[in-house]
Amino acid sequence: MTRTVPRRRRRRRDAIPGLPHDDPEEPEMAASYDYIVVGAGTAGCILASRLSEDPSATVLLVEAGGHDRNPMLTMPGALPFVYQNTRIGWGYRSGPEPYLDGRTIDEKAGRIIGGGSSINAMIFNRGNPLDYEGWAKDGLDDWDYAHVLPYFRKFESFSDGPDEWRGANGPVHVGRAPAAHRFHDTFLRAGEQAGFPVTPDHNGYRQEGMHIAQVFIHQGVRWSASRAYLRPAAWRPNLTVLARATVERIEIHDGRATGIRVRVGTDTRVIPCEREVILAAGAFNSPKLLLLSGIGPADELARHGIPVVSDRAEVGRNLQNHPGVDVQFGTASEDSLTAELSLAGRAKIGVDWLLRRRGLGATNFFESGAFLRTRDDVEFPNMQYEFLPLTRRLVKGKLVPVPGFQVWMDLSRPESRGSVSLRSANPQDPPSIVFNHLQARQDLEDIVDGVKLTRETLVKQQAWQRFRPVELNPGPDVTSDREIEAFVRSACNTSYHGSGSCRMGVDDDAVVDQHGRVNTIGGLRVADASIMPRVVTANLNAPVMMMAEKLADRIRGITPLPPGDATFYGGPER
Repeated sequence: MTRTVPRRRRRRRDAIPGLPHDDPEEPEMAASYDYIVVGAGTAGCILASRLSEDPSATVLLVEAGGHDRNPMLTMPGALPFVYQNTRIGWGYRSGPEPYLDGRTIDEKAGRIIGGGSSINAMIFNRGNPLDYEGWAKDGLDDWDYAHVLPYFRKFESFSDGPDEWRGANGPVHVGRAPAAHRFHDTFLRAGEQAGFPVTPDHNGYRQEGMHIAQVFIHQGVRWSASRAYLRPAAWRPNLTVLARATVERIEIHDGRATGIRVRVGTDTRVIPCEREVILAAGAFNSPKLLLLSGIGPADELARHGIPVVSDRAEVGRNLQNHPGVDVQFGTASEDSLTAELSLAGRAKIGVDWLLRRRGLGATNFFESGAFLRTRDDVEFPNMQYEFLPLTRRLVKGKLVPVPGFQVWMDLSRPESRGSVSLRSANPQDPPSIVFNHLQARQDLEDIVDGVKLTRETLVKQQAWQRFRPVELNPGPDVTSDREIEAFVRSACNTSYHGSGSCRMGVDDDAVVDQHGRVNTIGGLRVADASIMPRVVTANLNAPVMMMAEKLADRIRGITPLPPGDATFYGGPER
């Protein structure tokens, strides 16, 4: 049975208003809200915080998962255990992938307060300025580099201090990884010997080249969107966070979103909204909710018996990710980071972090990387490398460290496109996700070239030779392009950067306009990675933060920040 006005429950005296605790009681609920934000991930936390800065506006943030206060989420070094925790993710898989031998691929997506920012690898990359220039060339003139740079600067406090590219007064702390292990320096020196520069700040003037990673870690703890935005805002009387609640559809009447239908436990209710419903549920769940609400391709909706509210062929299409593979090498145990990961070593790491927030427990391990080109005819780097000073193998479903090192390399701007669609009209069923990785021949060729660049250029440099690396994967017997192609198809995974499935654009087919407003439906907006017209050359947490900050100003009617005038590296002269 559906009730329009939810019951009101008394809040525990020791509870933080609006934030979920182990106590199953719900927060006190109003009869309606000015804004309802669906999804308490990176974008949702920012939007809820910024919109509730207006004391006259009431804001409801709805999250399907629970709270994010488990110490394992706070400790950066616990990342491998977080990835394996099935209780804090959606458990989605893409596929069968037709160009990857029919395999299915695990897709990490946070089902918890903080979303991806509470479970990801904490790597801070903004994207290449030319990514945003490309958006603008497609008509999204409000999203060129000059217009997005001020919002990147707004949200960050960079440990090196401010300059024309970087900010110092925002709620999100960004620091440089210590990269203390000798293999990180070796990786950078090998890159230099191969002719690649080490860029001093790959989130500043020049992205291209080798770099020390920048991270969402501050004073030894994960700096998630929840920690940066939601917790400081939790005491506001006009902000309510409803956790462990699954939104089943958007209520739409006379062409306008008027609220949401939500399930909490066995109870289903309708919560009215006065101004806007804002979807921030990510690249899988935002299009799923649009489809469940009758917004999408009419033929797909008809197959599931869903009444068509708005026939929008592009909902769920244009899905993108960063496909890639690990290239792994073995070394002597005493040289690799595994020398510090014995039982006694792990105990020391845990104690050091618990008492001082220092040591390996305060790192994400991915502390160096690179943005490189695999061919000369690309405008800017088409491959991202993330370096790890140990390697791993899967044993009975668990990752086991192996002496050596590995390079995760993924394709920054794939040409292949996939889709998100419904399996049924049941909101409890997961969506069908197919990325079509490597559908475009160029994508496969680029990753093959990336493997060859790692094996034949980077690791063959003199800097590595004293460690006598032995290739483990794909292995020294895999030599021809055809053999490497077969390896890539069998080993291809992703960086968990789903995006593009509610494409932003100025054309009639776009799902949302350049302010995130859903075309043909009033009072409904999408504000997450799903609206990216093309995935950017970066891990997506920082770009989504920028987008949420920018859209929050637009929703509130605040004058946008003035465009920046910082220059950027446009590549070598041709």
